[in-house]
Parts: sequence; C-alpha cells; structure tokens
Amino acid sequence: MNYEIVELSHLSGNKAKIYSILPKGRNETLFDEFLKVYQAEYPNEINEIVMKLKQIGCETGARDIYFKHEGDNEFKRKNGEYVYRLYEKNGNRLRLYCIKFSSVAIIIGGGGYKDKSIRKWQDDEKLAKEVKQIMNYCECIFKQLSDGDLYWSIDHKELEGNFKNYEDE
Repeated sequence: MNYEIVELSHLSGNKAKIYSILPKGRNETLFDEFLKVYQAEYPNEINEIVMKLKQIGCETGARDIYFKHEGDNEFKRKNGEYVYRLYEKNGNRLRLYCIKFSSVAIIIGGGGYKDKSIRKWQDDEKLAKEVKQIMNYCECIFKQLSDGDLYWSIDHKELEGNFKNYEDE
C-alpha cells in the first residue's frame, strides 16, 4: 500500500495527536474524503465528530469511552485490538473508523452511514470496505513500526520517522 500519514494539526493538541491517511496519488486524506461525502446530508453528525476529535486532541486524549472496538477475530489475533470506530451518540448513524494507539494518538480512516436495518458492519458492503481498508493500513503501519521506519517520540506522545510508505520508491 502506498500512503502517507498526515497529522491533522487543526484537531491535534497536547492530549492526543490526530492523523489521517493520504493514499498516494490523491489530494485529500481519507478523513477529508469522509467529510466531503457526508457533510451535506449529515451536517449535525459531522459537526459532532469534528468536535469530539478536537476534544480528544486538546482536552481529554483518546479515552476508551470515545471508541468501540471493530475488526474481526482473525485480525485481532494478528494485530491486537487497534481498529476502532468513534463512538457515536444514540441515534447517530455515521461511522468513522480509526487506528487507536493508547490514549495518545489515532489515525483516522474513512467511514460511512450505517442503516438501522444493518446489524453489523460486515453486513454492509460500504462499511465492510472501509473497515477492511483501515485494517490493511493498520497492518502496514505496524510493519513500519516493527521495521523502525516509524517510531514513537521520546515522550511516547507522537509518531516520528518516515510518514511516507511508498513501496515503489
């Protein structure tokens, strides 16, 4: 997978760093694409998501109460429990998927709308695609961490190193 990890400085703060993924050849991060697709139809939910991310970055850190674990059992065995969705208020239907590192950092992927008739993400083609995509990025990012291309800062609060993962370079 060819991508770059980009810090979202307008959401990051001294409590947690918020990153997203910029696939090679694209002009927008996965989070920016998510916002663009759903802003017009779900403006209140988008505003709640952005406000919660700012709160995580600047006030509270990535506390477990803000997230719900996603993934499947095979993935959990390989990479632990790092893929989550941002926990939404009752009645909200937008799902935003991410990779969560303790309380200090999250890497946001994409997401989608979960219809009330859908019981789990695996039953919806769009949501399944988004979750599997963030799982694939998670595997690549953990490989970068394992290889030493990415590493944690001395205070363990932000990622450092090579934020670009281009297999063909």
